[in-house]
Amino acid sequence: MSRVPDAESPRPVPAPRGANHGPPPRPASALLDILRGEGVDRVFGNPGTTELPFLAALADTDQAPEYILGVHEGAVVSMADGYARATGRTAFVSLHIAAGLANGLVGLLNARRSRTPLVVMAGQQDRRHLQQDPMLSGDLVALAAPAVKATYDVQHARDLPLALRRAFALAARPPAGPVFLSVPMDLLTEDTEVEIPARTPPPGPAPAGGLDRAAALLGGGARPVIVAGDGVGREDAVAALVRTAEACGAPVHHQPMADCLNFPTTHRLYAGMLPPRHDAIRAALAPYDTVLIAGAHAFTPHHYSPGPALLTRAVLRT
Repeated sequence: MSRVPDAESPRPVPAPRGANHGPPPRPASALLDILRGEGVDRVFGNPGTTELPFLAALADTDQAPEYILGVHEGAVVSMADGYARATGRTAFVSLHIAAGLANGLVGLLNARRSRTPLVVMAGQQDRRHLQQDPMLSGDLVALAAPAVKATYDVQHARDLPLALRRAFALAARPPAGPVFLSVPMDLLTEDTEVEIPARTPPPGPAPAGGLDRAAALLGGGARPVIVAGDGVGREDAVAALVRTAEACGAPVHHQPMADCLNFPTTHRLYAGMLPPRHDAIRAALAPYDTVLIAGAHAFTPHHYSPGPALLTRAVLRT
């Protein structure tokens, strides 16, 4: 696989074709135009017959994204997950109908938990014989739904560009995660023009409310502690959290089963990762009177134990 591009310098992309750029494109060309417009320079996939129209469009198009072939969909989705994290951009995945989607579910579940932005497209069987239960067909939307943020069952060529635009927007919108589209193979070969909606850039994050009160509570605590969640690592906020911990002398725990390095493990204030049980979290945080939870879902246990994870106290969530 080639070198990961600089996340701060995505390659320039041409404007999509449409009413002001010549005649509207056909469905497959519109798909590629949108991918380029969204900054997609690689497609991660393991294709089959239902993906042939997409592969043909890739082969026939100048400046098409590079196709990264994997021999199993679990590896394909994992490569895309890592690429999205490394570049800071939404990655695009192409899976093969029901069988390929099923193989990729573990990776999609991981991406959803890790809040990695992915757009995942699977080719569906030809619509003209779906009622005959053709080989490898299935309810792709129902299969994908538990592992993704949202699903789109595209049945008309005119709906493909809008669904794809929405998928990219939703995948990147916090909390980020994978979004799935089912696209019948014959839809991409339709000889019909489709309009490409303009891309709406996602709004930047706004300052959290209540910062002054949070600072006063944290500074006024006699025994403060910090729980560093994966949102810290994802947003490149480790240095800011280190300064916060040092300013108030607070020990720092990683959230249970953390995916990211959210606080330096060699720092004198690092107190280790919290166990994934409410009783153990409660015991670990009991000595403190103020808890700052930064970038974490408080809390996602792995093993059941009775009672809440936190006792009644000053709890700050960011």
